[in-house]
Amino acid sequence: MAEINSERVPKAKDMMEEIRLSFSPGMDLLQAIEELARHGVSAAPVVDSKRCLRGVLTEKDCLRLLYGSALHRPRGGRVADFMSKVEEPLDIDMDIFRVSEIFLHNNFPMLPVVEEGKLVGCITRQHMLRGIMSMSQAQESGVVQMEADALEAVKRPRGIGAMQKVYASYSKSQLVSRVGRQAK
Repeated sequence: MAEINSERVPKAKDMMEEIRLSFSPGMDLLQAIEELARHGVSAAPVVDSKRCLRGVLTEKDCLRLLYGSALHRPRGGRVADFMSKVEEPLDIDMDIFRVSEIFLHNNFPMLPVVEEGKLVGCITRQHMLRGIMSMSQAQESGVVQMEADALEAVKRPRGIGAMQKVYASYSKSQLVSRVGRQAK
């Protein structure tokens, strides 16, 4: 298997989308619920007036409203009273591996992306799936290109050093298939 080229590893800035919806901590929770439903999103960041991240309001957070008022009509409250804290927001330059680790250590369907503490975008699990596919396709094309380069080098070696370099990257079975016989 080929090594992963760090230039082809997606970063948060490559996968994120612009923020379509955000809330202020003082916003009425029932109004925020209406906005989540209207936009068809499962979470939105909560930011202050300077766009500094304060938390995330998720569908799950909103369900606490019902749980807290089981026998009464939901009265609402402020977003700040129901939002979840984000222990580690995504930095714009984090690679897909670090982003996936953060997703795996929390239950958010969306994670905010910050640059110098300011909200600049968000990444959903769907964005992560697309990032995995993109990286996989780039890696496959890289492997195919490496194979083509290796075959070309074997066809027209430019010296013993070039041949040694190509053959050193092969496994024993690849060498047998390329050279045609197994060494005794």
